[in-house]
Amino acid sequence: MPDGAVIYGRCLRQGCALAVERASAPSYEVGQPPLDREGADGASRRRRSKSGTGEEGSGMSVAEGTAGSGVELSASGMAVDAGVRLGLGLVVLLIVLRFVLAATADLAEDETYYWLWSTHLAASYYDHPPMIAYWIRAGTELFGQTAFGVRFVALLSSLAGSYLLYRASLSLFRDANAALLAVLWLNATLLCNAGAIVATPDTPLGFFAILTLFTLAKLIETGKGAWWYGAGAALGLAFMSKYTAVLLLPGVFIWMAATVEGRRWFSRPEPYIGALIAAVLVAPVFWWNYAHEWASFIKQAQHSVKDKPGSAIASIGELLGGQAGLATPLIFGFCVFGSFFALLRGWKRRDARWLLLGGATAPLLLFFLVHAASEKIQANWPGFIYPAAILAGVHGFLALSKERSAPPWAKACFKLAPLVGAAFTLTAFLQLGLGALPIEARKDPTARLKGWAKLGAGISELAEAHGAASILTFNYALTGELAFYGAGGRPILQTGERIRYANLPAPDEGRLKSGPALLVLRKGGDASGTAQFFENSSFVTTITREAGFHSRDAYDVHLLSGYRGGLFDRAKSLSCGTKANWGTPCN
Repeated sequence: MPDGAVIYGRCLRQGCALAVERASAPSYEVGQPPLDREGADGASRRRRSKSGTGEEGSGMSVAEGTAGSGVELSASGMAVDAGVRLGLGLVVLLIVLRFVLAATADLAEDETYYWLWSTHLAASYYDHPPMIAYWIRAGTELFGQTAFGVRFVALLSSLAGSYLLYRASLSLFRDANAALLAVLWLNATLLCNAGAIVATPDTPLGFFAILTLFTLAKLIETGKGAWWYGAGAALGLAFMSKYTAVLLLPGVFIWMAATVEGRRWFSRPEPYIGALIAAVLVAPVFWWNYAHEWASFIKQAQHSVKDKPGSAIASIGELLGGQAGLATPLIFGFCVFGSFFALLRGWKRRDARWLLLGGATAPLLLFFLVHAASEKIQANWPGFIYPAAILAGVHGFLALSKERSAPPWAKACFKLAPLVGAAFTLTAFLQLGLGALPIEARKDPTARLKGWAKLGAGISELAEAHGAASILTFNYALTGELAFYGAGGRPILQTGERIRYANLPAPDEGRLKSGPALLVLRKGGDASGTAQFFENSSFVTTITREAGFHSRDAYDVHLLSGYRGGLFDRAKSLSCGTKANWGTPCN
């Protein structure tokens, strides 16, 4: 079968129905395994299919649940080929806009913080494992210290992830048109587009979650144990991206335990070799945490339970609203439906394909929902679930529609889901690029990516005018932004939380003694805590970041001189709370 790029091209030129009809030849009868190219193993599977068993232990055909031949996207007379063609055109437009905005929009606070990490690579970091730093370093090696360089690998991962999702869908259900539709849905979400433009740990986590799904889909398709090695590597790399990757494991266990195909692997060596590969990959992260008194693990454990909601109902509503926004409303609704449909269908029929999708999604959605009742859940945390949930939503609705007539409103919502998603995303892009909507900056999510370059230039000019040799800050966000946009060769030093910079060189206090320093605080912030370590302190000015309509993100700038020493010793003792990390230099 031609690869995804060929099918994409044919869909755009001739229409998906014609492209898939040509690409899917020769067709497979119902009951045969999808895309069977496995020699003797394939022959064995074909013999099983002729006996009416389909997949081993599943009691059903691999192609069941989508169109009968696996080559049509219509179900119960519902043709969506025109929508797919329009949607794929929108995806191309969105991809082009991603690259433009990635090059032109200012870096968000977290991005510049992770860029700081990338300037001194390490086995891990205080907030997260190291993968995002590696990605940023790779991009900046190619394109220099630019916003595009910081985001380049993230942009590529959105394209590669789309292709892997397409191949995973084909491996499970052998329906090229439905696979294209799943890719369309993924690329229509705000989550995918934000992850491509804003380089954070969620981006590599999402990519490696798709890679994990792909390897397990190939394992189900081929029955070849070597795919466990790829699954182990993908899981290890996902954990090197973000610790929440550990939540991928229950879905794998559900699939293994609940199906005949899965249980046979418990007595085979391949899954354990895959687990060993994952362990080798994540070992440096554990070593770094051990060397720093488990600082990163403790920080994230506290982070996940520290924010108590005032109301459980309001917290759950906030979580659901955030998911509907990031996934876009209709796609989110079908993802929820598909996740539980896949789990129930897979459990009832012991079908490995559906259990893989349902096990990877429904339990995690329930986990985050229950957790939201007692702790605040950030909207991006469940983001890595959606690739599998989108496959479950697309194939689940098509399977259900094939078996029973779907109501007209449901068919309409299914057709409109990616178009509504693309409309949401295009609106967000217009707001980021042009500020088209008169939304106050404090309520505008795109304001995070505006005004930092100009603010940095203003701080740099002030430092030059007053002969400042260093710039002191109060938090990691401003530290990263000024380091990227406003350093002018000067060190940018956060006065507290020095564990964040454990892998960076220690502050050069001699430079503080050799000349004045600027202290940049949030407007109205108290400068006395830092000023007490200097002989002289004076207020210079207030400077505002122009981040959109009615921007109020203002900063006070103070000039300090006559450094007495001891500032960072105090910062360590006040900020850390562990003797090993703060009583001695962290690096």
